[in-house]
Amino acid sequence: MIPASITNERRGFSLVELLVVIPIVSVLVSLLLPAVQVVRESARQNACCNNLRQLGMAAHQHHDQNLRLPPGMGFTPLSESGVWGQHFFHLLPFLEQGNLYVSARGTVTLPSGEGPLTIYYLGNNNVYSQPIPSLRCPSNPSVGRGGVLTINQLTFGTSCYAANSQVFAPIRGNPQSRTRLAEIADGLSNTIFYAEKYPRCKSLEMGLDGGSFWGYCANGVFDLPAPMNQPYKPYHSSFAIAGYSGNPQAIGPDSKFQSNPLPDHCDPTRAATPHVGGMSACLADGSVRTLPSSLSSDTWWAAITSQAGDAPGSDW
Repeated sequence: MIPASITNERRGFSLVELLVVIPIVSVLVSLLLPAVQVVRESARQNACCNNLRQLGMAAHQHHDQNLRLPPGMGFTPLSESGVWGQHFFHLLPFLEQGNLYVSARGTVTLPSGEGPLTIYYLGNNNVYSQPIPSLRCPSNPSVGRGGVLTINQLTFGTSCYAANSQVFAPIRGNPQSRTRLAEIADGLSNTIFYAEKYPRCKSLEMGLDGGSFWGYCANGVFDLPAPMNQPYKPYHSSFAIAGYSGNPQAIGPDSKFQSNPLPDHCDPTRAATPHVGGMSACLADGSVRTLPSSLSSDTWWAAITSQAGDAPGSDW
C-alpha cells in the first residue's frame, strides 16, 4: 500500500491580523523612542561632563606647574619665550594638544610696528582655526561641521565651553590678571571655573552676533594682527566678562545661564546649555555638577564670583 503523502501547509498572516498587529507595533515604537532618546541624551551629557572634567584637571595642572591659573586672555609673559592667547590656548599642553601648541611658535609683528617677537601666538600657522576634540559637546546644535565655523571667510575652531572671567580675569579691564587657587576666598566647591556656551550664538533683538571660538583673543588693550585685530567681537570663549559692550546682562545675577536657547535667539555674552537636564559646570575644586534650570540667579552669580564673600543659596 502506498502511503499517502503528507503536505505541511504554511499559514501566513491574514489581512485582519496585520491590521491588528500594525497599530500595536506602532504604539510600542512610540513608547520606545522617547526612552531611547533619553538614554542617548544622558550619554551625550556624560560625555560633556567628562570634557569639563578634563578642563578642570588641566587648569589644576597648569597651576601646579606655574603656581597660578592661566589668564582669561594674555601673556606669560610677552617676551622672546612668552605666550599670548586666550585662556584655552594656555591649557593646550595639558589637554593632549602639545603638538598644536608648539606649532603656534613663530614671529609676530604688531600693527603698531612693535616687534618682531618670537612667541607662542594663535595666529601663527592658523592655530586658531583648528578643532579641539575635548572642547566639543555632542549635544550642541551650533558646534559646526568638524568642530569649526567660518565667519567672514575666516575659519575658527569652536568651543562648547567657556571660562569664567570673574575667576580668570578678576580685575576689570585686565584679562591678563592671573589668580592663585588660594585667592579663591569663596571656596573652591562654591566657585565655577567652566560652563557650557554656544559656539554660534546671536540675538537680533540685542544686535549681538557672536559665539565661542576657543582661539579668539582680540582685546581692547592693543591691536593684534588679523583676525585678532580691533574692533573685537563677542567670539571669546568666556562668560561673565565685566564691561562687555552692548549688554548690561553680561555680569551680575541677570547673567544667569540660558537653557536650551535657539542659536538664532541667544545671548553670546552668557553661558548657554543645550541639555534639557540643566547646565553642566566644572567647579574650582575640579568636580563637575549639573545645575538645574530652576537655580536662582542670585545663587548663579554667587557661584561665579570668587572673592565677593557671598555663599550660594540653599538651591546650590
